[in-house]
Amino acid sequence: MRQLVSTAPADFAQQNTERAVQVTNYGMNWMLEIAEQNLNQSKAALEGLLMITRKAVDGIDHQASVVRERSLLLAEETLSNTFDFAQKLVRMREPQELAQLQSEFVSRQAQVLGDQTKSRRRSEAA
Repeated sequence: MRQLVSTAPADFAQQNTERAVQVTNYGMNWMLEIAEQNLNQSKAALEGLLMITRKAVDGIDHQASVVRERSLLLAEETLSNTFDFAQKLVRMREPQELAQLQSEFVSRQAQVLGDQTKSRRRSEAA
């Protein structure tokens, strides 16, 4: 009987220690699962943010490309119109022609600017 009494406290302590280890392991596993879920959610959120950012940058690049192309076209047409006007001025024979040439030049410039504005509005509507 003495042995039963002396081993019972040891068994009790052993069982309590094992339970404490099990509870600790359960708590650690639970915390690891929560941490893993949080990391996965954070990764997914950041990947979504990067995708949205990439699309926005691509859109800005496209818009910048369109603006650059239109600006170059406007500059080309303006230079062409200006040189055409200058050549006509050099060939002008009568001073009265100046008013006609200026009127043509201004009309062409207005047409170029109007075409650019219409083109911009069409692309903005699309």
